[in-house]
Amino acid sequence: MDLSIACALYFAARGRGTVQPESSEDAVPYTTSARVLLSGLGADELFAGYTRHATAFSRRGLSGLSDELKLDYLRLGKRNLGRDDRVISSWGREVRYPYLDEDFLRWALRLPVWEKCGFGQSSAPASLSTEEDDEPSLELSKKVLRLLAWKLGMKSAATMKKRAIQFGARTAKMEAGKTKGTQILS
Repeated sequence: MDLSIACALYFAARGRGTVQPESSEDAVPYTTSARVLLSGLGADELFAGYTRHATAFSRRGLSGLSDELKLDYLRLGKRNLGRDDRVISSWGREVRYPYLDEDFLRWALRLPVWEKCGFGQSSAPASLSTEEDDEPSLELSKKVLRLLAWKLGMKSAATMKKRAIQFGARTAKMEAGKTKGTQILS
């Protein structure tokens, strides 16, 4: 189990923290009553969201990228699903994985790799041009999802830099002697 990811999920699933209302500068304590949580698991594995996908493309082109995506998808169950479900259910919550929905998966797995991400492409399709911006400047990873967000008016989400959960939660910096939070525990 990747401890840094498990810890980040554990504390997120707890459902306690603070929120900052738009009308105030002060953070307010918040506890969610939600019993079901949504996970983005599968988006990176299906749409080339990891740095290793860019590396695979630069070394072996679209064929190498396609092989890497297939490898990631096939190991999702063993590597991620059990860990995530166990950690989140420890708080009495259930997790749903919209990117792993059977119909969505069927569509995503049939999609040609060059339509999933922007590796090897120079810019966004002209059909997404707007009066404000002629072409969105988007990261190449998960480009199909970024273009969809852009088209739906979620421009801030579309242009957001990818940040892995363990780095956003800072659990990757956990250390105990020579053991780091990103090391795998068995």
